[in-house]
Amino acid sequence: MTEFQRPRSVREAAYAHLREAILGGRLVPGERISEPGLAETLGISRTPVREALQRLAQEGLVELVPAKGARVRVLRPEEVREVYEVRALLEAEAARLAARHASLDELSHLAGLLAALDSIPRECYLEQMQVDFEFHTRLVEAAHNRTLARIYGDLRSSLALVRSFQQTLSQHPKTRQQHQNILHALRQRDPEQAALAAREHVLYFRDIVTRAIKEPSWT
Repeated sequence: MTEFQRPRSVREAAYAHLREAILGGRLVPGERISEPGLAETLGISRTPVREALQRLAQEGLVELVPAKGARVRVLRPEEVREVYEVRALLEAEAARLAARHASLDELSHLAGLLAALDSIPRECYLEQMQVDFEFHTRLVEAAHNRTLARIYGDLRSSLALVRSFQQTLSQHPKTRQQHQNILHALRQRDPEQAALAAREHVLYFRDIVTRAIKEPSWT
């Protein structure tokens, strides 16, 4: 048996910093990541940054291109379509279960997130996307199905890579109406209507994003 290696805190910190920057939308698909620049910003050597980038590449969040460096990975249009179709299945089932099992406090929290989303300044796209994503995450949690929540969590990386293509949509009137349709069905304890509303919402975004997505140039 090989000797146990205790994680090096600097390496883990560099990895966590980069991963959260990507998942949080601060680093967007196609954006370059300068290994020396990041090392200087974080005040660490290049080795833990390089290790963090390699780990993120294995997770599918970063692309390492020989002689060109690293960039946040860009999903191909067909991958985006697949991600949204799986998401539609999971969120529809989550909404169906949430209509049966969500507590009043959970429904109140969902309503509060939608109110918070509406109150964010129109130009604050990153904050809008974060609250929007929180709404969908809480919807899945309200299903009270740990397996479904775990599988949905596995999609988080892929979803983070496509959110930059929907920056202006979180406060769009149609998006607002779709969110309210989901919440209304949950409050009415109508599983089938909740599932339908959630599925229609996700597939609506699938169609918009797959039309908008383009491979950024690597120059």
